[in-house]
Amino acid sequence: MREKYRMGIKVKMALAFSVVFIVLSFSFNLLGYRRIRSILISDNDSYLLARASSLLDKTEINPVIIPLPDKNSFIRVLYRTGTQTQIVFQSPGILERIPTPVPTGVTDTLGMRVAHVKSSSEDVPAELVMAVSGDALEDNLQLLWRLLFISSTVSVLISGLVSYLLARTLLLPLQRIILAAQTINTNRLRNLIPVKETHDELQVLSGTINDMLGRIDESLQQQQNFFASASHELKTPLAILRAELEVGLKKPGLEMEIRQLLISQLEEIQRLQEIVGEFLVVSQLKTGSLVIYPRPFDLSDLLLKVFNRWRPMLLQKGLRPSIRLDEEASGFIVPGDEDKIQIILLNLLENAVKYAAKDSVVACIIAMPKDADHWTLLFTNDIAVEKLEVQGLQTAFFRVGALPNGAGLGLWLCAEIVRLHGGTLELHSAAYQFHVKITLPL
Repeated sequence: MREKYRMGIKVKMALAFSVVFIVLSFSFNLLGYRRIRSILISDNDSYLLARASSLLDKTEINPVIIPLPDKNSFIRVLYRTGTQTQIVFQSPGILERIPTPVPTGVTDTLGMRVAHVKSSSEDVPAELVMAVSGDALEDNLQLLWRLLFISSTVSVLISGLVSYLLARTLLLPLQRIILAAQTINTNRLRNLIPVKETHDELQVLSGTINDMLGRIDESLQQQQNFFASASHELKTPLAILRAELEVGLKKPGLEMEIRQLLISQLEEIQRLQEIVGEFLVVSQLKTGSLVIYPRPFDLSDLLLKVFNRWRPMLLQKGLRPSIRLDEEASGFIVPGDEDKIQIILLNLLENAVKYAAKDSVVACIIAMPKDADHWTLLFTNDIAVEKLEVQGLQTAFFRVGALPNGAGLGLWLCAEIVRLHGGTLELHSAAYQFHVKITLPL
């Protein structure tokens, strides 16, 4: 959608108007040209016939009196005797190649306009043929055609420009709607589209979009409220269960099997508490209310705690943990929200346990260059496929075929927490390995 403009409505309207104008303009101009051409030819014919008749009236056969023709005009005078005609006089030149037309009137031949008239008096049985060049008439017709074509072309260009500017002006409210709609997210869904009292379809569209956004916002609020309320409600019973199990484990004389069962249940309750905590974080992210509380903490200590918590799951799948700490680092005290960073570590390690190839290594490396202003955390694990498409994995609820389990929230949640800390999260996959690299400022 954001893909940049293609052919917009303004251009389409201008083109449509121009095409219609071109068809109409050239059609009417063609009809007008034909009509004017017919009138010009008819007027020229009348002029030639009148001139030829005038010369014939001044012509005498006995004695022979021939009036001088105009410049660039050629005449032929004929005398009729019964059914025969003989040439009395003929101008030298091109007229010698032009036969006398059978009908009277004006004909065109050899680039000349030939007028043939006969005497109306039986006493003077004479005929006169006058030929003049047709270039002047043809030049006038060509000039007329060029003027009509140029005027049509200029009119089309002007009309296209005017229609584009008019469409741009009329669509300005729609552009404002588009710009406002681009700012829409789950945190701002109410009264985003400005409603102008234009009393047209754009006002109706703006109001309709605002109503729709209001309904969507109300539905999302209900979902998020339920999500947050359910998470809060689960925290209390889980805390009570955890406390009871911890108290039970402190009792002396417990059988080993019962103790192991209680320890396993306690671990599962801790995991449930972590999940509920993540649900609360997700709910706060969706509403834009999540706040980061940065304070210095020991990253290496937190990382060891997370790995120790997941150690039974690692061993169960035959995975070997590998933790490497930067030997050149003076310490691993970093600023950040420890609880949120813990969520990142738990999710990354959980993903590694779920999707790592059996009997492989899950590696975690912490790098802290001495003069750098950031620290880097790198998780690496083997996978069952040669290469995993990582595009979209940071999108909520996105899953690919090679990773069928889970809800598709883990990496999205990690990416959002990293973003709130001002860092970056990068995913890479090649040669049967999956890498997650996190960079956070010091």
